[in-house]
Amino acid sequence: MGDRALVRTHRLPRVRVVDRDEFLLGAAAGRAVTHVGFADAGMRGVARRDGRWLHARLATVARGLVGVDIDADGVAEARAAGYEAHLVDCGDPADIARAAIRPAELLVVGEVIERVDDVGVFLDGLRALTAPAGTMIVTTTNAFRLMNVAATLTGRELAHPGDVSRYSWYTFVNVLERHSWRVVSFHPYESSEYEARGGARLALAAERAARRFAPFLASGLIAVCRQALPAG
Repeated sequence: MGDRALVRTHRLPRVRVVDRDEFLLGAAAGRAVTHVGFADAGMRGVARRDGRWLHARLATVARGLVGVDIDADGVAEARAAGYEAHLVDCGDPADIARAAIRPAELLVVGEVIERVDDVGVFLDGLRALTAPAGTMIVTTTNAFRLMNVAATLTGRELAHPGDVSRYSWYTFVNVLERHSWRVVSFHPYESSEYEARGGARLALAAERAARRFAPFLASGLIAVCRQALPAG
C-alpha cells in the first residue's frame, strides 16, 4: 500500500473566522509593510471608483509600504501613482537581492502561493524580505470552501486561471513549516467586499452561514508566521 498506509485524519484547530481585509489592515497599522502580489489587475480599476484595492487601503494605515510584484504594468502604474513598487520575482533569490528592499516588520503575501510553481523556493526567498523579528501573513483560497463543493456537485470547478495548487489547513501549515516558517496563528476568512452573482449568490450565503458551525468551509485561509529559529 506504500504511503497510503500513512494517511490519517487530523483534528482541525479551534479558530475564529475573520474578514480578510480588516484582519490585514489591523495587522499593518503602524508597521513597515511589504506587500507581495499587490498589483491585482482586477482590482486596480475598482480602486479608483470605490477604494477597495487592498494596497491602497494598506497605505492609509501602514507606517511605510512597499509593493512587490511580477506584473510589470502594475508596478509601473503604482510608481506613477506615487507608490514605492518593485518588479521582483520572489522565486528568484538573485532577483530579490538585486532589489535591495529593506526587510519589513510585516510581509503580506495575499493570494499568491496558489499560483506559484516552485512553492519551496518562493517561501525560502520571502525570508529575505522579512526582518528577523518580523511577521509574515500569507492568505490563500481554501481548497474545501463550501462554494467549491457546490460547484463540484454541478459538474464544475471553481478556480482562478492562474491557480496551480489548492491548500487546506493541514497542507498550508505543512508547507510553511517545511520551509522554516513557524505558524503562530491561523484563521479561515471571508471577504465582506466580495459579492457573488446569479446562482453563486445562494452558495455564498450558505458558505457564510456555515462558518458558525464549520469554519473550515469558509472561502479562504490566513496563516500568521514568523521565521523559525535554526535547530540547535
